[in-house]
Amino acid sequence: MSKVKFVYCFIKKLSTNMEQYTINLQLLEKSIKDLSKHYPYRLITDLETLDDVKSLTNKIEIVNSDSFIFLDDFKISLIEKLNPDEVIIDPDLFVFNKLDIDLSKAMVFEHKDKPYHSWYKDHIEELKGTLLYDRIKTAGKLPFVPNIGFFKMSDKKLRAEFLKTYRLYRDDLCNKVTENRNRFNLLLGQYLMGIVLYEGNYSYFYTRGTNTVKVYSHLAGPDKYKKFKLNKPVI
Repeated sequence: MSKVKFVYCFIKKLSTNMEQYTINLQLLEKSIKDLSKHYPYRLITDLETLDDVKSLTNKIEIVNSDSFIFLDDFKISLIEKLNPDEVIIDPDLFVFNKLDIDLSKAMVFEHKDKPYHSWYKDHIEELKGTLLYDRIKTAGKLPFVPNIGFFKMSDKKLRAEFLKTYRLYRDDLCNKVTENRNRFNLLLGQYLMGIVLYEGNYSYFYTRGTNTVKVYSHLAGPDKYKKFKLNKPVI
């Protein structure tokens, strides 16, 4: 395996509001600054966002984002398009040293999240009447949900199974929900990923399992914007 490379997915249209977008832009700048000391990377964005990011790097590729609705649509659209040595990285991840990372596993993700966290369980009952609701209830209790701050699916069978499932439930959800769809993004993306990964007994590697906070940090979770304001990274 050649040297690991990373891919940022960053566009304005999927931001919740301009304040969060501005913070994410600042996080992206710091993330690129840190990562570039250790790894090659590229940034994928759209024409609407280009002017905001072109000062951060010249390693930019443009994608058409017209079909993206959910926050994870962008990442999932790249699952089959990444090169074998490429891993998606979120702009709120700061890499300080070389990572211990194993791309031979079926899936790579950042950490094992708890299925009972509010950002999952608080929205499940709102899904009643959708195929995704039925799938979640049928799956029962999961051991964990993969947080995809780092993200790669190397296994072709896993990719095909997940993409087929995601597209089916996404289309059904879009047909039945017309407002505030992104409140279901984590259930449609990460939670569903956890179901497919667990039930299929696929191999996986999660970076937090072998890398300490001295190697990288992840400013993740719904409270990250509050934390950023209180303890703003130096860029």
